[in-house]
Amino acid sequence: MKRVALLLDNTLNIDRRALLEVESLCSLDIELHLFCMKEKDFPEIETRNNLFIHRIFTPEIYQFKNERLLHSLAATISKTDFAILHCHDRVMLNLGTIIKKKQPHAILIYESRELFHQWPLHVSSPGFVLWLKSWIVRKLEVRKEKADGRKADFLITVNQSIADILTKYFHLKTEAVVTRNIPRYEAVLKRSDYLRNKFSIDAVNKIVVYIGGHLYRNSLRMEQAIEEIVTVTNISFVIITGDDSHSHWFKQWVEENNWSNVFFHPLIPINQITSVLSGCDVGIVSAWNKNDLSYWLALDNKLFSYIMAEIPILASAQPEYKKIVEENKVGMCVDPDIPGAFTKGLKQILLQPDNFHPELVNAKQKLNWEQEQKKLLELYKQIIS
Repeated sequence: MKRVALLLDNTLNIDRRALLEVESLCSLDIELHLFCMKEKDFPEIETRNNLFIHRIFTPEIYQFKNERLLHSLAATISKTDFAILHCHDRVMLNLGTIIKKKQPHAILIYESRELFHQWPLHVSSPGFVLWLKSWIVRKLEVRKEKADGRKADFLITVNQSIADILTKYFHLKTEAVVTRNIPRYEAVLKRSDYLRNKFSIDAVNKIVVYIGGHLYRNSLRMEQAIEEIVTVTNISFVIITGDDSHSHWFKQWVEENNWSNVFFHPLIPINQITSVLSGCDVGIVSAWNKNDLSYWLALDNKLFSYIMAEIPILASAQPEYKKIVEENKVGMCVDPDIPGAFTKGLKQILLQPDNFHPELVNAKQKLNWEQEQKKLLELYKQIIS
Protein backbone atom coordinates (compact mmCIF):
# COMPACT_ATOMS: atom_id res chain seq x y z
CA MET A 1 0.00 0.00 0.00
CA LYS A 2 1.51 3.32 -1.10
CA ARG A 3 1.77 6.20 1.33
CA VAL A 4 0.63 9.69 0.32
CA ALA A 5 1.46 12.93 2.15
CA LEU A 6 -1.17 15.61 1.62
CA LEU A 7 0.22 18.97 2.78
CA LEU A 8 -2.40 21.59 3.64
CA ASP A 9 -1.72 25.09 5.00
CA ASN A 10 -5.19 25.27 6.50
CA THR A 11 -7.48 23.44 8.90
CA LEU A 12 -9.38 20.61 7.31
CA ASN A 13 -12.74 21.57 8.79
CA ILE A 14 -12.92 24.95 7.01
CA ASP A 15 -11.42 23.93 3.68
CA ARG A 16 -14.18 22.30 1.68
CA ARG A 17 -12.01 21.53 -1.33
CA ALA A 18 -9.41 19.74 0.78
CA LEU A 19 -12.09 17.93 2.78
CA LEU A 20 -13.69 16.56 -0.37
CA GLU A 21 -10.32 15.52 -1.78
CA VAL A 22 -9.44 13.67 1.40
CA GLU A 23 -12.76 11.82 1.37
CA SER A 24 -12.24 10.84 -2.28
CA LEU A 25 -8.62 9.75 -1.88
CA CYS A 26 -9.52 7.59 1.11
CA SER A 27 -11.55 5.44 -1.29
CA LEU A 28 -8.28 4.33 -2.92
CA ASP A 29 -5.99 1.58 -1.70
CA ILE A 30 -3.50 4.02 -0.18
CA GLU A 31 -2.35 5.15 3.24
CA LEU A 32 -3.17 8.85 3.32
CA HIS A 33 -1.31 11.13 5.73
CA LEU A 34 -2.76 14.63 6.00
CA PHE A 35 -0.43 17.27 7.46
CA CYS A 36 -2.39 20.42 8.29
CA MET A 37 -2.78 23.34 10.72
CA LYS A 38 -3.24 22.79 14.41
CA GLU A 39 -6.83 23.26 15.48
CA LYS A 40 -8.36 24.01 18.85
CA ASP A 41 -10.27 21.11 20.42
CA PHE A 42 -8.82 18.61 17.92
CA PRO A 43 -6.02 16.14 18.67
CA GLU A 44 -2.63 16.62 17.07
CA ILE A 45 -2.71 13.04 15.80
CA GLU A 46 -5.89 11.35 14.63
CA THR A 47 -6.57 8.11 12.75
CA ARG A 48 -9.65 7.37 10.65
CA ASN A 49 -9.27 4.00 8.88
CA ASN A 50 -6.63 4.64 6.16
CA LEU A 51 -6.45 8.37 6.95
CA PHE A 52 -3.83 9.65 9.38
CA ILE A 53 -4.20 13.32 10.36
CA HIS A 54 -1.18 15.20 11.69
CA ARG A 55 -2.09 18.69 12.92
CA ILE A 56 1.44 20.08 13.18
CA PHE A 57 1.49 23.41 11.32
CA THR A 58 1.20 26.83 13.00
CA PRO A 59 0.65 30.29 11.46
CA GLU A 60 4.44 30.84 11.53
CA ILE A 61 4.65 28.90 8.26
CA TYR A 62 3.29 32.00 6.50
CA GLN A 63 6.17 34.19 7.67
CA PHE A 64 8.57 35.28 4.96
CA LYS A 65 11.60 34.06 6.92
CA ASN A 66 10.24 30.55 7.47
CA GLU A 67 13.07 28.50 5.96
CA ARG A 68 14.35 27.07 9.25
CA LEU A 69 10.81 26.11 10.30
CA LEU A 70 10.06 24.43 6.97
CA HIS A 71 13.29 22.43 7.14
CA SER A 72 12.38 21.28 10.65
CA LEU A 73 8.90 20.24 9.49
CA ALA A 74 10.39 18.47 6.47
CA ALA A 75 12.70 16.48 8.75
CA THR A 76 9.70 15.38 10.85
CA ILE A 77 7.55 14.42 7.85
CA SER A 78 10.45 12.63 6.12
CA LYS A 79 10.66 10.11 8.96
CA THR A 80 7.94 8.32 7.00
CA ASP A 81 8.63 7.27 3.42
CA PHE A 82 6.09 8.63 0.92
CA ALA A 83 5.37 7.70 -2.69
CA ILE A 84 3.42 10.90 -3.37
CA LEU A 85 3.74 14.45 -2.00
CA HIS A 86 0.53 16.38 -2.72
CA CYS A 87 1.03 20.08 -1.92
CA HIS A 88 -1.81 22.57 -1.59
CA ASP A 89 -0.67 26.05 -2.66
CA ARG A 90 2.76 27.66 -2.66
CA VAL A 91 3.95 27.39 0.99
CA MET A 92 3.20 23.68 1.02
CA LEU A 93 4.88 23.34 -2.38
CA ASN A 94 8.02 24.86 -0.89
CA LEU A 95 7.83 22.36 1.97
CA GLY A 96 7.21 19.56 -0.51
CA THR A 97 10.33 20.37 -2.53
CA ILE A 98 12.41 20.24 0.67
CA ILE A 99 10.95 16.81 1.52
CA LYS A 100 11.58 15.61 -2.05
CA LYS A 101 15.30 16.30 -1.63
CA LYS A 102 15.23 13.74 1.17
CA GLN A 103 12.90 11.41 -0.78
CA PRO A 104 13.82 11.92 -4.46
CA HIS A 105 11.70 8.95 -5.56
CA ALA A 106 8.47 10.68 -4.42
CA ILE A 107 6.06 12.07 -7.03
CA LEU A 108 5.45 15.79 -6.42
CA ILE A 109 1.94 17.14 -7.10
CA TYR A 110 1.36 20.89 -6.91
CA GLU A 111 -2.23 21.94 -6.39
CA SER A 112 -2.46 25.64 -7.22
CA ARG A 113 -5.87 27.20 -6.67
CA GLU A 114 -4.96 30.52 -8.31
CA LEU A 115 -2.35 32.48 -10.24
CA PHE A 116 -0.13 33.54 -7.36
CA HIS A 117 2.29 35.40 -9.63
CA GLN A 118 -0.62 37.56 -10.82
CA TRP A 119 -2.06 38.38 -7.39
CA PRO A 120 -2.73 42.05 -6.59
CA LEU A 121 -0.73 43.41 -3.66
CA HIS A 122 -2.91 43.97 -0.56
CA VAL A 123 -1.37 45.87 2.37
CA SER A 124 -2.89 46.18 5.83
CA SER A 125 -2.41 49.96 6.06
CA PRO A 126 -1.37 52.86 3.80
CA GLY A 127 2.20 54.09 3.48
CA PHE A 128 4.96 53.87 0.87
CA VAL A 129 7.51 52.09 3.08
CA LEU A 130 5.08 49.30 3.95
CA TRP A 131 4.04 49.00 0.32
CA LEU A 132 7.69 48.82 -0.84
CA LYS A 133 8.57 46.12 1.70
CA SER A 134 5.47 44.15 0.71
CA TRP A 135 6.32 44.53 -2.98
CA ILE A 136 9.85 43.20 -2.46
CA VAL A 137 8.61 40.25 -0.40
CA ARG A 138 6.01 39.43 -3.06
CA LYS A 139 8.63 39.44 -5.81
CA LEU A 140 10.81 37.02 -3.86
CA GLU A 141 7.86 34.75 -3.06
CA VAL A 142 6.82 34.69 -6.73
CA ARG A 143 10.37 33.75 -7.74
CA LYS A 144 10.37 30.94 -5.17
CA GLU A 145 7.03 29.55 -6.34
CA LYS A 146 8.19 29.55 -9.97
CA ALA A 147 11.37 27.65 -9.10
CA ASP A 148 9.49 25.14 -6.95
CA GLY A 149 6.71 24.74 -9.52
CA ARG A 150 9.18 23.61 -12.16
CA LYS A 151 10.07 20.68 -9.90
CA ALA A 152 6.48 19.42 -9.84
CA ASP A 153 5.64 16.20 -11.66
CA PHE A 154 1.92 17.01 -11.90
CA LEU A 155 -0.27 20.08 -11.53
CA ILE A 156 -3.85 20.26 -10.29
CA THR A 157 -5.76 23.54 -10.58
CA VAL A 158 -9.28 24.95 -10.63
CA ASN A 159 -10.06 25.86 -14.25
CA GLN A 160 -8.72 25.44 -17.77
CA SER A 161 -7.66 29.07 -18.21
CA ILE A 162 -5.32 28.87 -15.21
CA ALA A 163 -4.18 25.38 -16.23
CA ASP A 164 -3.06 26.65 -19.65
CA ILE A 165 -1.08 29.52 -18.14
CA LEU A 166 0.59 27.51 -15.36
CA THR A 167 1.55 24.66 -17.72
CA LYS A 168 3.68 27.11 -19.71
CA TYR A 169 4.80 29.11 -16.66
CA PHE A 170 6.22 26.03 -14.90
CA HIS A 171 7.37 24.32 -18.13
CA LEU A 172 5.37 21.24 -17.21
CA LYS A 173 5.81 18.04 -19.22
CA THR A 174 2.47 16.56 -18.12
CA GLU A 175 -1.07 17.78 -18.79
CA ALA A 176 -2.61 19.73 -15.92
CA VAL A 177 -5.62 18.20 -14.18
CA VAL A 178 -8.58 20.53 -13.63
CA THR A 179 -10.88 19.92 -10.67
CA ARG A 180 -13.22 22.80 -9.98
CA ASN A 181 -14.29 23.91 -6.49
CA ILE A 182 -17.60 22.10 -6.57
CA PRO A 183 -19.49 20.79 -3.52
CA ARG A 184 -21.05 17.39 -3.15
CA TYR A 185 -24.55 16.97 -4.50
CA GLU A 186 -27.12 18.02 -1.94
CA ALA A 187 -30.88 18.08 -2.41
CA VAL A 188 -32.81 21.15 -1.27
CA LEU A 189 -35.94 19.74 0.32
CA LYS A 190 -36.94 22.89 2.18
CA ARG A 191 -35.85 26.53 1.96
CA SER A 192 -34.12 27.78 5.08
CA ASP A 193 -35.44 30.79 7.03
CA TYR A 194 -32.24 31.10 9.03
CA LEU A 195 -30.93 34.40 7.62
CA ARG A 196 -34.41 35.94 7.39
CA ASN A 197 -35.06 35.15 11.06
CA LYS A 198 -31.58 36.11 12.24
CA PHE A 199 -31.76 39.60 10.79
CA SER A 200 -35.55 40.03 11.10
CA ILE A 201 -35.89 40.54 7.35
CA ASP A 202 -39.42 41.38 6.28
CA ALA A 203 -41.24 38.70 4.32
CA VAL A 204 -41.69 41.02 1.31
CA ASN A 205 -37.94 41.56 0.97
CA LYS A 206 -35.83 39.51 -1.39
CA ILE A 207 -32.44 38.44 -0.02
CA VAL A 208 -29.29 38.95 -2.08
CA VAL A 209 -26.34 37.04 -0.61
CA TYR A 210 -22.56 37.16 -0.99
CA ILE A 211 -20.40 34.45 0.57
CA GLY A 212 -16.62 34.54 0.63
CA GLY A 213 -13.71 34.11 3.01
CA HIS A 214 -12.46 37.65 2.43
CA LEU A 215 -13.65 41.04 1.23
CA TYR A 216 -10.96 43.10 -0.46
CA ARG A 217 -11.34 46.80 -1.15
CA ASN A 218 -10.94 48.22 -4.65
CA SER A 219 -10.47 44.88 -6.38
CA LEU A 220 -13.71 42.86 -6.23
CA ARG A 221 -16.20 45.64 -7.11
CA MET A 222 -18.03 44.94 -3.87
CA GLU A 223 -18.29 48.66 -3.14
CA GLN A 224 -20.11 49.20 -6.42
CA ALA A 225 -22.31 46.14 -5.93
CA ILE A 226 -23.40 47.28 -2.47
CA GLU A 227 -24.00 50.89 -3.54
CA GLU A 228 -26.20 49.78 -6.43
CA ILE A 229 -28.10 46.95 -4.78
CA VAL A 230 -29.09 48.90 -1.65
CA THR A 231 -31.07 51.28 -3.87
CA VAL A 232 -33.43 48.53 -5.03
CA THR A 233 -36.77 48.50 -3.22
CA ASN A 234 -37.52 45.57 -0.91
CA ILE A 235 -33.99 44.15 -1.03
CA SER A 236 -31.85 42.95 1.87
CA PHE A 237 -28.17 42.28 1.22
CA VAL A 238 -26.48 39.65 3.43
CA ILE A 239 -22.69 39.35 3.31
CA ILE A 240 -21.21 36.16 4.75
CA THR A 241 -17.48 36.64 5.22
CA GLY A 242 -14.49 36.30 7.52
CA ASP A 243 -13.48 38.57 10.37
CA ASP A 244 -10.45 40.66 9.35
CA SER A 245 -9.36 44.25 8.71
CA HIS A 246 -10.98 44.26 5.27
CA SER A 247 -14.42 43.18 6.48
CA HIS A 248 -14.11 45.67 9.36
CA TRP A 249 -13.65 48.47 6.85
CA PHE A 250 -16.77 47.40 4.93
CA LYS A 251 -18.83 47.20 8.10
CA GLN A 252 -17.80 50.69 9.10
CA TRP A 253 -18.42 52.02 5.60
CA VAL A 254 -21.93 50.53 5.53
CA GLU A 255 -22.64 51.96 8.96
CA GLU A 256 -21.43 55.43 7.96
CA ASN A 257 -23.81 55.37 4.98
CA ASN A 258 -26.75 54.27 7.15
CA TRP A 259 -27.59 51.33 4.91
CA SER A 260 -29.93 49.46 7.21
CA ASN A 261 -30.64 46.74 4.64
CA VAL A 262 -27.04 45.43 4.57
CA PHE A 263 -26.15 42.70 7.08
CA PHE A 264 -22.89 40.91 7.88
CA HIS A 265 -22.68 37.31 9.03
CA PRO A 266 -19.55 35.33 9.99
CA LEU A 267 -18.48 32.33 7.96
CA ILE A 268 -20.66 29.27 8.41
CA PRO A 269 -19.72 25.58 8.74
CA ILE A 270 -19.19 23.75 5.45
CA ASN A 271 -22.06 21.33 6.06
CA GLN A 272 -24.52 24.22 6.52
CA ILE A 273 -23.67 26.31 3.44
CA THR A 274 -26.24 24.83 1.06
CA SER A 275 -29.03 24.99 3.62
CA VAL A 276 -28.32 28.59 4.68
CA LEU A 277 -27.97 29.84 1.08
CA SER A 278 -31.17 28.10 0.01
CA GLY A 279 -33.19 30.70 1.90
CA CYS A 280 -31.84 33.51 -0.29
CA ASP A 281 -33.18 34.72 -3.62
CA VAL A 282 -30.04 35.70 -5.55
CA GLY A 283 -26.33 34.96 -5.07
CA ILE A 284 -23.81 37.54 -6.20
CA VAL A 285 -20.26 37.25 -7.58
CA SER A 286 -19.02 40.78 -8.14
CA ALA A 287 -15.32 40.49 -9.06
CA TRP A 288 -14.43 42.51 -12.16
CA ASN A 289 -10.71 43.06 -12.33
CA LYS A 290 -9.03 43.01 -15.73
CA ASN A 291 -5.77 44.33 -14.30
CA ASP A 292 -5.09 41.34 -12.04
CA LEU A 293 -5.16 38.11 -14.00
CA SER A 294 -5.57 36.01 -10.86
CA TYR A 295 -8.97 37.65 -10.31
CA TRP A 296 -9.90 37.95 -13.98
CA LEU A 297 -9.55 34.21 -14.56
CA ALA A 298 -10.93 33.15 -11.18
CA LEU A 299 -13.68 30.55 -10.82
CA ASP A 300 -15.05 31.11 -7.33
CA ASN A 301 -16.49 28.19 -5.38
CA LYS A 302 -19.37 30.47 -4.41
CA LEU A 303 -20.76 30.05 -7.94
CA PHE A 304 -21.20 26.34 -7.36
CA SER A 305 -22.48 26.90 -3.83
CA TYR A 306 -25.28 29.08 -5.23
CA ILE A 307 -26.11 26.45 -7.85
CA MET A 308 -26.23 23.69 -5.24
CA ALA A 309 -28.56 25.88 -3.12
CA GLU A 310 -30.71 26.43 -6.24
CA ILE A 311 -30.57 30.24 -6.21
CA PRO A 312 -29.96 32.22 -9.44
CA ILE A 313 -26.62 34.00 -9.84
CA LEU A 314 -25.87 37.65 -10.54
CA ALA A 315 -22.26 37.65 -11.73
CA SER A 316 -19.86 39.96 -13.47
CA ALA A 317 -19.07 38.87 -17.02
CA GLN A 318 -15.59 37.52 -16.35
CA PRO A 319 -14.55 34.68 -18.71
CA GLU A 320 -14.84 31.71 -16.33
CA TYR A 321 -18.02 33.05 -14.71
CA LYS A 322 -19.72 33.29 -18.10
CA LYS A 323 -18.87 29.68 -18.92
CA ILE A 324 -20.80 28.51 -15.88
CA VAL A 325 -23.63 31.04 -15.58
CA GLU A 326 -24.55 31.60 -19.21
CA GLU A 327 -23.86 28.15 -20.60
CA ASN A 328 -25.99 26.59 -17.86
CA LYS A 329 -28.59 29.40 -17.91
CA VAL A 330 -28.48 29.76 -14.12
CA GLY A 331 -28.44 33.56 -13.85
CA MET A 332 -27.14 36.69 -15.52
CA CYS A 333 -23.71 38.17 -16.18
CA VAL A 334 -23.28 41.95 -16.28
CA ASP A 335 -20.57 44.44 -17.19
CA PRO A 336 -19.78 46.52 -14.07
CA ASP A 337 -18.03 49.14 -16.22
CA ILE A 338 -21.58 50.20 -17.09
CA PRO A 339 -23.01 52.18 -14.14
CA GLY A 340 -26.09 50.52 -12.68
CA ALA A 341 -25.21 47.10 -14.13
CA PHE A 342 -25.75 45.25 -10.84
CA THR A 343 -29.08 46.99 -10.26
CA LYS A 344 -30.31 46.22 -13.76
CA GLY A 345 -29.18 42.60 -13.62
CA LEU A 346 -30.80 42.04 -10.24
CA LYS A 347 -34.11 43.48 -11.37
CA GLN A 348 -34.11 41.27 -14.47
CA ILE A 349 -33.48 38.15 -12.40
CA LEU A 350 -36.24 39.05 -9.95
CA LEU A 351 -38.71 39.55 -12.83
CA GLN A 352 -38.40 35.87 -13.77
CA PRO A 353 -37.10 33.91 -10.76
CA ASP A 354 -39.08 30.75 -11.56
CA ASN A 355 -37.46 30.51 -15.00
CA PHE A 356 -34.07 29.79 -13.45
CA HIS A 357 -35.09 27.03 -11.07
CA PRO A 358 -35.35 24.15 -13.59
CA GLU A 359 -31.95 25.12 -15.03
CA LEU A 360 -30.40 25.22 -11.56
CA VAL A 361 -31.77 21.76 -10.78
CA ASN A 362 -30.36 20.45 -14.06
CA ALA A 363 -26.98 22.14 -13.56
CA LYS A 364 -26.37 20.61 -10.14
CA GLN A 365 -26.88 17.13 -11.58
CA LYS A 366 -23.57 17.51 -13.44
CA LEU A 367 -21.81 20.22 -11.41
CA ASN A 368 -21.16 18.24 -8.25
CA TRP A 369 -18.13 16.66 -6.59
CA GLU A 370 -19.33 13.14 -7.33
CA GLN A 371 -18.65 13.92 -11.01
CA GLU A 372 -15.66 16.21 -10.52
CA GLN A 373 -13.68 13.81 -8.33
CA LYS A 374 -13.32 11.35 -11.21
CA LYS A 375 -10.45 13.41 -12.68
CA LEU A 376 -8.57 13.45 -9.36
CA LEU A 377 -9.00 9.70 -8.85
CA GLU A 378 -7.93 9.00 -12.43
CA LEU A 379 -4.67 10.90 -11.85
CA TYR A 380 -3.94 8.98 -8.65
CA LYS A 381 -4.73 5.62 -10.22
CA GLN A 382 -2.35 6.51 -13.04
CA ILE A 383 0.43 7.32 -10.58
CA ILE A 384 0.03 4.42 -8.15
CA SER A 385 -0.30 1.84 -10.94
